[in-house]
Amino acid sequence: MQQKLMQQKLRGLPSLTALRTFEVAARYCSFKQAADELCVSQAAVSRQVKQLETQLDVELFVRSHRRVDLTEQGNKLFQTVHRSLADIAAISCEIQSGPRLSNINLYATSSFSRLWLVPRLNQLRRVHSQIHLHLISVEENPAMADKFDAGITLGLEDNSAYQSDFLFSEDVFPVCTPAFLEANPTANSIEGLMQLPLLELDAKFWNAKWWSAVDWSFWLDQQGLDCADVSAEVSFSHFPMLLDAVLQDVGVGLGWQHLVQDMLDDGRLIQPVTERYSAPGRKHYFVCRKDLAQKPEMKLLRAWLLEQTAIFRV
Repeated sequence: MQQKLMQQKLRGLPSLTALRTFEVAARYCSFKQAADELCVSQAAVSRQVKQLETQLDVELFVRSHRRVDLTEQGNKLFQTVHRSLADIAAISCEIQSGPRLSNINLYATSSFSRLWLVPRLNQLRRVHSQIHLHLISVEENPAMADKFDAGITLGLEDNSAYQSDFLFSEDVFPVCTPAFLEANPTANSIEGLMQLPLLELDAKFWNAKWWSAVDWSFWLDQQGLDCADVSAEVSFSHFPMLLDAVLQDVGVGLGWQHLVQDMLDDGRLIQPVTERYSAPGRKHYFVCRKDLAQKPEMKLLRAWLLEQTAIFRV
């Protein structure tokens, strides 16, 4: 019985388009402003309101030359329609966004985390305070079978459960401090560099990587030089340690642009020679689970990372 009564009431429901048009017109007390918001003509607004008044057999507006005002019955209808549309809009947003992510577990190498991401965390918090990161330092790409939330990966593993965005490719060149170059002016040529203390990552560092090692022998070979007699004076298990040694004027190290650009910009480091090894095939990606990709926090993080790394994609 109740179901039949509800069906009868719904059959008598006015046009939803007319109700939506009426709500905007009543909110502004203006058919012209309603037309602007709805992107229709003023005549179309007038027709929809007239249709609603005819169906309800009541005047909803008192019309004057420059404006319209709600009648008593019109105000009653406006209060109900406005509240109902607001409720529909709110629940629609809730359904679309789903539950909020309390934390985004973001995997990245210790080098990227320490040298690129951590210096930018305050800026990220200022512009997107709703993003809460749980940073997880790794030395190899996270396993997609573990269903991680998101990561900055070296290369890309094809997996239908994840989506990816290209961030940057690798660009590698020698770096040292201005003081080191002043004390060792021969560092401004490759031949001169080969006579100075060279610092590099050890072979074990590259075991977890998808790509071959970029050490001094490899880098010099890319410049077309015979490097059979060149060996590093000190090797390091992690890039931040190597960079600390460069900053302490221990020697010259190879620097990855995305990791050292901030120090080049503020003058702590310089590039003593113009030669570099550009590797467009050694690509880094932002990867996240597709079932989390449309969460507001994940969308903001993705957009922020793409914006911040745009300089390296020029």
